[in-house]
Amino acid sequence: MHIFIEPAAGVSPVTHVIQSARHTVKLNVYLLDDQHILRALAQAHARGVAVQVMVEGKPYGMSAVKVQQELRRIEQTGAVVKQAPPRFESSGHHYAFDHGKWVCTMHECAIGTANYSYSAFHRNREYLAVTRNPYIVRAANAVFEADWDNRHAPQWVDKYLVLSPDNSAATLQQLLQQPGKVYVESEELGYYEPIMHQMEAKGKDLYMVLPSSLSASDKRNAAELEKYGVHIHLISSPYMHAKAIIGDKYGFIGSEMGVVIKNPEILHEVREQIQKDYMSDSDRPLSKMYASLKSMVHRFIPWNRAS
Repeated sequence: MHIFIEPAAGVSPVTHVIQSARHTVKLNVYLLDDQHILRALAQAHARGVAVQVMVEGKPYGMSAVKVQQELRRIEQTGAVVKQAPPRFESSGHHYAFDHGKWVCTMHECAIGTANYSYSAFHRNREYLAVTRNPYIVRAANAVFEADWDNRHAPQWVDKYLVLSPDNSAATLQQLLQQPGKVYVESEELGYYEPIMHQMEAKGKDLYMVLPSSLSASDKRNAAELEKYGVHIHLISSPYMHAKAIIGDKYGFIGSEMGVVIKNPEILHEVREQIQKDYMSDSDRPLSKMYASLKSMVHRFIPWNRAS
């Protein structure tokens, strides 16, 4: 497994996986408008690769017209395109998205936190794990095929992937419980009670880097965590879109699909980046900006493929 850190790595970790395909490309992503990736998909189709793309049908804040434009651009590559299954779409009080971010061939996958957009590869802090681990590759392809056919993913994939909503909450809690310091980067905080209590229990051994554009409710949640000794730092540049939990023995990188990391060198690399972000002067510690915020509100885990 190799880890790529954005925006320094650029789009090549994704395009390389597509360019290496000989038989199939299966791509699931929330947003897809990066021209390099679209071109790589078109080239794969032209050399006889079967290309399937699944995207979110109702991205937050995107009009139906924009969605149709996105779908047409993807279809022009020659790919077979589907919108995510209806159970992953928000309606009424049901809040759910297909927020996946991965692409697989038969032998390799790139699984990460980045949407396939310009911002992801030029402005955001993102992490991508590229792996040829045959168990992870097989599991990710099985999830794609199940979603493509609007079926639930087989249970055995939970052994190799962190998958929402199946096993994500339990896995994240276990990662937070590991001994020693734990470092977290996330675009959102929210409030999911079991996770929040675990972060409170971690206290002074938990370091979090969040975007300065946090919502008012997330700022209140973060201020509440500071009462338990949690160290929180807000940054504005690069934009914090990552979802990562890194400890001494185990880590997580991903979104609605993610991977557990055990390789000490990879853990060190990501931990070092989070520490640099935490020490950056991009913004100030939360406590100096929001000391008066006290209340707690509702919602956690942006890392859910579906609610």
